Amino acid sequence: MADMPFKSEEDLRSFVQRYYQVNVLNAAVACCCEDRKQVPSQCDCYAPERLKDLPAELLASACCCGNPLKQAELKPGESLLDLGCGTGLDLLLAAPQLQPGGVAYGVDMNEVALERAEQYRRQLGLENVRFLQGVIEAIPLPSESIDVIISNCVINLVPDKWRVLREAYRLLKPGGRLILADTVLEGEPPARLQREPWAWAACLTGAISAETYRELLTAIGFHEVVVELAARDWDWPPFVNQEERHRLEGRWLSACIRARRPSA
Repeated sequence: MADMPFKSEEDLRSFVQRYYQVNVLNAAVACCCEDRKQVPSQCDCYAPERLKDLPAELLASACCCGNPLKQAELKPGESLLDLGCGTGLDLLLAAPQLQPGGVAYGVDMNEVALERAEQYRRQLGLENVRFLQGVIEAIPLPSESIDVIISNCVINLVPDKWRVLREAYRLLKPGGRLILADTVLEGEPPARLQREPWAWAACLTGAISAETYRELLTAIGFHEVVVELAARDWDWPPFVNQEERHRLEGRWLSACIRARRPSA
């Protein structure tokens, strides 16, 4: 894999899994891809009132670069899937909105994160949540079974975005909605960072451009593709030097990406 500092996708997956496992086990460690300057253990992606009843440990271990639920327009009875749910923040916020009758699924490859997510699910008394362990390129759910798919700062971590987005298309019902929060990178990262494994795990060098996102989604068959960009005051990773930061400012962005599977 010449364009990444890993010999294989499995090496990349193992590296990212270890990186986020440490974050879960040590909730004081913030994800590099969000702004933690305002309130420790709470990113600024969500209104504070949405978070007030959630466990502090869950908030401390959650990674976000946006709020995909803001535009999800969830309805009672719908089915939702969170790609790379981690310890479950978005999923657990969404689940009450699907009641009665709706189900919220979360898939993640990190067993430790899912164990914590299940602990928080029980603590919150949510009976309509199901966790699945696996990779988001191949999800053990039937085709055309999901109304809404969300994800938050995860797809940038996967080398083959096409496979992930194609799997999302397979799972969505006709007319189903895709709402992603992700990092995007306009242009190439500095050469040194392309060889830096931590830069991939920190949601930087694996990010694609907004236009590439549009092209992929359209080619797969999605309609109504919208990509909204926003500059963020990132908590910059310590391995990014001042020169590299200067070159990346204004190009490493947060994005809300929305699309819909055609109804027919």
